[in-house]
Amino acid sequence: MRRLPMLSLLAAMALATPAAAQPAVYNPWGGPDSPGGIFGGDPLDADTDRDQRVTPDEFWTWLRARATGRDLDRSNGLSPQELGIKPTDRRGQAWFRAADRDGSGHLSLDEIEFWSGMSFRFHDINRDNVLTPPEVTPRPRRSRPPAVPTNPPPG
Repeated sequence: MRRLPMLSLLAAMALATPAAAQPAVYNPWGGPDSPGGIFGGDPLDADTDRDQRVTPDEFWTWLRARATGRDLDRSNGLSPQELGIKPTDRRGQAWFRAADRDGSGHLSLDEIEFWSGMSFRFHDINRDNVLTPPEVTPRPRRSRPPAVPTNPPPG
């Protein structure tokens, strides 16, 4: 089952090194290093009833429209290239392989929907099944503590 590696990858992406040293984060929210996220736009644009609360249905409708717009070859799937992930981007390629649950080399709408649900739950900090502006605003990254050498020099 590929869910555990996907969860591990999302957790690893949430952990941080200093922001300046981090490559782009592949999520719909964007951030300092990926403005507008992988599909572009503001997640609050998904709030169709303008109540400042994005439901899972609003989020999926918003994300599906952006995914469809990125499907340049109309294959009903997204390649890494259509997502702007370069072949040399190891982190982006790893994210893509984890999201590509069937290993086809394209993300189907089913795979994107599965990933969007995980992303929604990850950002729903208070677990009320709606996203509010503080939850969709990119959060500052925590920095890791300095590495401690395992074999300190004799001295």
